[in-house]
This record gives sequence, structure tokens and C-alpha cells, in this order.
Amino acid sequence: MTFGARRIIASVIIGALALAACGGGGEGDSGSGVAAGEQLPQVADAVEVDPAADIATNLMPDVVVDNLNDRNKVNVRNYAVADTPILLWMWAPH
Repeated sequence: MTFGARRIIASVIIGALALAACGGGGEGDSGSGVAAGEQLPQVADAVEVDPAADIATNLMPDVVVDNLNDRNKVNVRNYAVADTPILLWMWAPH
């Protein structure tokens, strides 16, 4: 088998795998885990957050962010203690 033939076969296999991964499951199920006609729980969009920071000497930025553990919004300066390490994930793919 020549190098060109191997390359074509590899490309076809990779393309088939990519198309299979993107394929639908059938029966119109969107994969949400909720039966058709069943209502999803409503989540409150507005959360009362005071963006003003209470701690003026903290070196953290005065920014309101989502707290994924508590499912609410917090001010980074109020949430983070100065002597505790914290991971700030600033990249958003959307």
C-alpha cells in the first residue's frame, strides 16, 4: 500500500468517526433527560448582588462573578480571603 492510499484511508476513517459523533440519536429525543411534555424547573434569572466591595484593603479585583458551588453571584473581593489561594477562570468560550 502506498503512502497516498494510507493517507486517503486514514482521512476516510477520521471523517466517518467525526460524522458518527455528530449524528442524531433518533426518535426526536434531544438528550435533555426530560420526557417530552414534561416541564423543566424555572430558575430565577435576577439575583440581588451588591457589587460594592466591603474590604478595601484586599488586592482582589472588585468584580461580580458566578459562584458555581453555591449557584449564586458573589463579589470576588468579598468572597476571597487574602491569604487563601483562589483560581479565577477568566476564559469563556461563548
